[in-house]
Amino acid sequence: MRILLLTENRETAKAYRIAADEKGAFRLSVVKNLPQALECLYRIPFDALISEDIAVLHPAILKRPVLWPNNLFLLLRNPLKYDRVPDALTYCFLQGSDPNDVLSFVNSFPKGQKRVNDAEARISRFLQRIGVPVSLYGFSYLREAVRLLLLQDRITDIRTVYDLYEILSDEMNVGTTVIEHAMRHAINAAWIRADTRMLESVFGYTVDADRATPSNAAFLFRAADYIRIMTGEDLFS
Repeated sequence: MRILLLTENRETAKAYRIAADEKGAFRLSVVKNLPQALECLYRIPFDALISEDIAVLHPAILKRPVLWPNNLFLLLRNPLKYDRVPDALTYCFLQGSDPNDVLSFVNSFPKGQKRVNDAEARISRFLQRIGVPVSLYGFSYLREAVRLLLLQDRITDIRTVYDLYEILSDEMNVGTTVIEHAMRHAINAAWIRADTRMLESVFGYTVDADRATPSNAAFLFRAADYIRIMTGEDLFS
């Protein structure tokens, strides 16, 4: 069973590593913060996530269409403070609980994870190829926006980028300004990291050294067109 442990406490990490080794049926990966956890979850399917960070319950995080585990476990100082935690997704343990008991409890639940569909996987690979860091919030907003653009002939009516912001705001329970700024940050990061030739093949003249990065709208509509043309098929059939 593959488990991801999110903790900044070295003693907690050590205790869970020892317990996992003793049981022998667990592969434990440890990360120190939420961006590291998200990057792992994009790359590797885990059966469960054990976290001491309540931030993993934020709607914008829970609704990310990533390789997110079906079973999310929280190590909380006082679980009673979080009575709104969705019971179907989350199980709480007191910090200081015996790691052997926690792992046994985790192991009693069905294995498996929510897997992204083929369309979402292709969009994710495309964004990673052009340099968008998966650890940024803007990555998920860009991916969902491109997915909506690819779907617009079937279930949505998107005429401007502001229509996208409104839809994403409703889906992820965050403000449109937050989404817009997160996308801008992610696009800027891609322009710094990516291979210029790769960007030129997708965005053409917008990569000229004398020009700024493309607007959110230019990036999203061009990315959707590129994926549609390169795949040559209906990703959602």
